Amino acid sequence: MTEPIDQPREINPFWHPVLSGEFRSMRRGRQLFRMLSPTAHDRCRICLAGFDGFTAPLMHALRRGPWHRNPHFCEKCEEVLREQRGGTEIDIAVLYADVRGSTRMAAGMRPSEFAALMQRFFQTSTKIFLRSEAVVDKMVGDEVIGIYLPGLAGSGFRRRAFEAGLDLLRATGHENPAGPWLPIGVGVHTGVAFVGSIGDESGAYQFAALGETMNFGARLVAAAKAGELVISEAVWKEVSGEVAAEPRNLKLKGYAQPVRAYTVRMKPD
Repeated sequence: MTEPIDQPREINPFWHPVLSGEFRSMRRGRQLFRMLSPTAHDRCRICLAGFDGFTAPLMHALRRGPWHRNPHFCEKCEEVLREQRGGTEIDIAVLYADVRGSTRMAAGMRPSEFAALMQRFFQTSTKIFLRSEAVVDKMVGDEVIGIYLPGLAGSGFRRRAFEAGLDLLRATGHENPAGPWLPIGVGVHTGVAFVGSIGDESGAYQFAALGETMNFGARLVAAAKAGELVISEAVWKEVSGEVAAEPRNLKLKGYAQPVRAYTVRMKPD
């Protein structure tokens, strides 16, 4: 398991207002871009540069068009994020989704067929992540990870992660009486993580979330069977009463004591 972040020198005061949505230090710039693009429906979540409307060509010329890796940010703000090494400790929600039985599945397909299936999964996940205001953390192998930050997803970021988990199960066909086109399990957790720009002197960097919250989310998804959304007790406090769930005491790898979690099962119509 990852060691806790215990190096204060990695904390960069730039990051907390950006990730929490407390943009006081950027208020003038945000007001300017809102005035320049009053009719825009889609904007950079940081500087508020408009991505559509009549000023879109100007924003593109200023390198304020959407960043190709994450259209929540403009290209210019991505440059700033890249330059600001370090990060901050902040409450987040994290969603993990894993394909179940992928090794067996791959063994029964041509490599190109399996690759096409994974591509469909990644495209489906990306649409749901972007629609629910998540940052796409990773898409690797047979797993996708989305991070929900208050500065992007708003104060209901935990609920958004939970609802996105349900949407992923629906989108992969777990409500279909014929069965899913891809069997997946989902885990959602919330807690404090270290989030920011992790890189080295060569200039390589990655926007990432690290710490116990991420580890715990990974353990939850490992406990989820196909068609199941397993959520931590902290997430359940946000959504209890809205959906039926089975309480479970899970024995998770790396944890000495059983932990309380709740399982929502997607049933065919």
